[in-house]
Amino acid sequence: MVIIEDQGMVREVLAGKREAYRRLVEKYQGRVAAAISRVIGFRPEVEDLVQETFWQAYRSLGRFRGEARFSTWLMRIAVNKAIDFQRRRREERCYLAADHTPLAEISSAQEEPEPLLLAKEQEERLYRYLERLPPLYRQVLRRHYLEGFSYREMAGEAGVPVKTIESRLYRARKLLRSIWRGL
Repeated sequence: MVIIEDQGMVREVLAGKREAYRRLVEKYQGRVAAAISRVIGFRPEVEDLVQETFWQAYRSLGRFRGEARFSTWLMRIAVNKAIDFQRRRREERCYLAADHTPLAEISSAQEEPEPLLLAKEQEERLYRYLERLPPLYRQVLRRHYLEGFSYREMAGEAGVPVKTIESRLYRARKLLRSIWRGL
């Protein structure tokens, strides 16, 4: 019964009835949040990842073949989003903020350990300040500077004009600078 109900709502969404997708979101948002939380823990980013999951599912709904339950397909997207988040966080920790030089490439035979410690402190400070930014600005900074996405790629992914991405990056950099300077 649930499978048939979900498939019916999927068909309605594909036929252009957005209200059906809202019902799917309401039905599964708690399960999606729980699945993501199991992977990344209870973090503020869970809510962002839930939204990203439903946005990706909506964009990909035409490729849903119905071979598995809708809920199974949706949970796979959610878990993949959470795994990608974890992977990005691990990768972010491996790079220095200033020049993106992998920590592993810094010579351990440096004469003075002080520059390495200072760089590590700067990196940790940057990530603490990034966490203080609103999710929209945090995401746009990470996508562009840490993951290497172009403005055009980010705009396509978000479904907004390139100018919107430029504005968000400008505001995000400005806000990060003010936080960094303690304003």
